[in-house]
Amino acid sequence: MGSTFKENLREILEYEDITLKELSYKTGISKRSLENYLNARASMPPADYACKIAVALNTTVEALVLGDEVAAAKSYSAEDVKILALLKQVSVADKSAFLHLMESITRAASPQS
Repeated sequence: MGSTFKENLREILEYEDITLKELSYKTGISKRSLENYLNARASMPPADYACKIAVALNTTVEALVLGDEVAAAKSYSAEDVKILALLKQVSVADKSAFLHLMESITRAASPQS
């Protein structure tokens, strides 16, 4: 993802295969306003509009504003989030052991070439 709201919005629109007309319909935000968020001078929408856009695009305001890392976090399942929360509570040695275990499991699960 890009580093600006404009770039992130454009990439998410492409990924979700949604036109500005469709986004306008889903959000109630005029197509012209949406175009302004994507144009060369790219204004930033007010918070309520950013929230509507995020909901319509099945993403978060943080992903629209901040980009990559936050958007990647959105793809985690509830189980992934729980595993990550539990990992924060274990020692470095236990994390290392867990990493080796997970690498072994994924190697075993991968089809052999």
